[in-house]
Amino acid sequence: MTHFDRLLPETLRHSVAALGVAAALVLAAPAAQAEPRALEVDLTHTSVHFLIGHGGFSKVIGQFRSITAAAVTFDPENVANSSVSATIDAASLDSNHYFRDNYTRSDTFLDVRQFPTITFASTAIAATGEKTGTMTGDLTLRGVTKPVTFDVTWNGSGPHLSGKYQIDGFTASTIINRQDFGIAAFSPWVADEVEILIQIEGNWGKDG
Repeated sequence: MTHFDRLLPETLRHSVAALGVAAALVLAAPAAQAEPRALEVDLTHTSVHFLIGHGGFSKVIGQFRSITAAAVTFDPENVANSSVSATIDAASLDSNHYFRDNYTRSDTFLDVRQFPTITFASTAIAATGEKTGTMTGDLTLRGVTKPVTFDVTWNGSGPHLSGKYQIDGFTASTIINRQDFGIAAFSPWVADEVEILIQIEGNWGKDG
């Protein structure tokens, strides 16, 4: 026993020892993991575009202008904890051609009266690189649900220009076969493969 120990009462020595053990446990404990963040999707900077071949000569480019619901939870520390879901107004299709768009809304193609929404819900998200990953989920189009996998890039995270909140940005892309969803009209003049390109911005860290 050291001279210092002899000067301490028995109970105080035990208290000092307990504090030492507690401090050691705190120092040895792993750093707290960041919580997954529920993003407020910024629909003014979120878009769903599609490209489809026309006779092998060109590709028609269009978009769905109305995303009626979207939810994104993002965990940058463990992307498997992330999730995405969205609902799109099928009638909001816009390829910059009035008659073609109305025909595409008809029962020959999307049949928007019977199937007014297009939905997606992720089932698995995995990292493939520092800022890349895959997102698999159930896509429901024209009343048919099929698994679809997107390639995703996390474009980055940072403060909004106002400095009042943070932004995460993502790009996702995939190719689907429209015949998988019961849309076969004018094949192969109208290509079966449809490219889908999605841009997403989400806000988090807002005060109040």
